[in-house]
Amino acid sequence: MNRRFVWAFIAILGASLLAAPQTASAQGLIWNLPEEDGTWVRYEGDFKNIEARPDDDEDLTIESKRWLTISSVGTETREYQGKEVPCRWIELKVETGRSSAEGVETGRFGTIIYKVLIPEQAVIGKITDEDDIPVTFLPILEGYRKYGDRPVKKVTEKVLAVYPIIALIDHYRDFKAKTQESEPIDIKLGTVPGRVYEGIKLSETETSRTKNVADVALSTDVPFGVAQWSVTVERDEKDQLEDVEQFRRTSRLEVKMEAVETGSNARSAIQTPTNN
Repeated sequence: MNRRFVWAFIAILGASLLAAPQTASAQGLIWNLPEEDGTWVRYEGDFKNIEARPDDDEDLTIESKRWLTISSVGTETREYQGKEVPCRWIELKVETGRSSAEGVETGRFGTIIYKVLIPEQAVIGKITDEDDIPVTFLPILEGYRKYGDRPVKKVTEKVLAVYPIIALIDHYRDFKAKTQESEPIDIKLGTVPGRVYEGIKLSETETSRTKNVADVALSTDVPFGVAQWSVTVERDEKDQLEDVEQFRRTSRLEVKMEAVETGSNARSAIQTPTNN
């Protein structure tokens, strides 16, 4: 695959994800907050997009590398639910492209950065709270986003939208443990104790249906709580007047990510009026 084609794919993918709804998001990637501000964790993995080509002998497969860095880049006290509470600036940097001798190559559109301020008390590291209510959203008190080489924009959403821009991990009503007890999980960062959870989300309209399946390994030994994950998203389509049996596979997204390194010297890539 030539470089121009890679960058074209990244541009199309980025534009399509930004056009997708951004209001629903599981807690997803942030299950705990590191004690020390400045802590960061970096994930690396493979991203594959398979587009069905009924008129060709083979489907179109586009593969790329993906990196995600989650960092704690500042602390503040803000009002939340009528009280002054400690809050944390969290920055999530997603890079899609390829690695080279010069480092990560993403082109103009392959990097997306979110910087959000969240109340520390909202991160409880559990699927449900003490009242058995699912912990679905992380509230945003202030936030900023930078897409590619475009200017920084203020985030208008009130909750952290992990899916689909930051990760393909969606909001799963049934997020269930696949293992009863903690077990060793081997990742590039090392071997860490953790549990693997499975989430499945199905959605369907008259003309399309989507199935999102994820395995997420959670570990308290990894900053922010996630050791690795894999997600597949399958999309089928049909004409409005066709029967359900006539759904046809049109695309499949696959991503596998794992923690590869951590550190304690994080600095924000987005300069804001409240930057720390």
